[in-house]
Amino acid sequence: MTDELPQGDQHPAELTPQQLYSLGEKSVFSIQGRRPDDFIGSGTGFLVDKKGAMGLTNAHVVQGLAAISGRFNTGEKASLHVIASDPCADLAVVHFSTALPDQAEALIIGNSGDVKPGDTVTVLGYPGTLTNNPSEQKLIISSGLVNATKVPARPRGAPEYKDTIQHGATVNFGNSGGPLLDHHGRVVGINTLTNFGSQDAPAQGQFYSISIDTAKPEIVNKLLKGQSQNDMGWAVEEYYPGYFEALHPTLGPGLDAQLADEGIKGGLYVKAVTPGSGASKAGVKAGMLLTKIQNTSAANIAQMCDIVESILPGTVAEVEGLYLFSDSERLDTRRFHAEFRVPGKH
Repeated sequence: MTDELPQGDQHPAELTPQQLYSLGEKSVFSIQGRRPDDFIGSGTGFLVDKKGAMGLTNAHVVQGLAAISGRFNTGEKASLHVIASDPCADLAVVHFSTALPDQAEALIIGNSGDVKPGDTVTVLGYPGTLTNNPSEQKLIISSGLVNATKVPARPRGAPEYKDTIQHGATVNFGNSGGPLLDHHGRVVGINTLTNFGSQDAPAQGQFYSISIDTAKPEIVNKLLKGQSQNDMGWAVEEYYPGYFEALHPTLGPGLDAQLADEGIKGGLYVKAVTPGSGASKAGVKAGMLLTKIQNTSAANIAQMCDIVESILPGTVAEVEGLYLFSDSERLDTRRFHAEFRVPGKH
């Protein structure tokens, strides 16, 4: 494990778009993996430590995935595994378990505090293709102007991002986890969000990247050492009224109605559980609906993170919820309670 996020020398001059793209071909890779429910997850990562063969991405890109692979724009493909993650900061470090391409190069980490509205920034990543065929993905470059800095973002279905750069460089599905570069080619953010607005008030051109300054001092350096934070061993999605109607067309409508009758308007639907984790050993399974953590309601990801961030490593966590679809043979609305020790020491 490396000790800290490498800094490197500053690029001496402003880079052209062609030079930025060439830099991305050496440093930015696509990520793909599969969950137990056959969901195929994809996103982007970038090298931060060539010697250690480690890259940075969003936690939501890799959470719950197995058989993860990374592929550079030149076609070289390699196996990846997650070193450590912090789902509440939405950051994860991945390691290449096979040799990197000879031309691979780690990106230089800049300072998001130097970024100002009106600056040009560049997004590099692997958004989905028209055919959704990963082998057809190409590294895509887009540039735009910084709209604002130090922007808090509270999207549905995700943790709260306390400090983001809002900009106009396009971020599409699959770009998550890729780098936001300044005109010197230094990383100033991790591309994470697109604001689509609502059906009544659609939004265009509003994209958000986690500020690198908020990530690198305390979070990423710990992740590079293999120290996961706030990782309970599960991948969850927010439950909301009508969620199961889309997920299970036959059973879903009745289940949504039943949960409404019981006063359950939110929760965390478990999509995958990390094998060997404390949650897994305690009996938490994919298909369960978590409604309380530490005897406190957790109706969404932000509430979950508020609770999880207050749990000391090495102490016991309590979770409550319903079994629901945890048994593939039947629907089970019984309640469950589980306890397990959170990883780490305090």
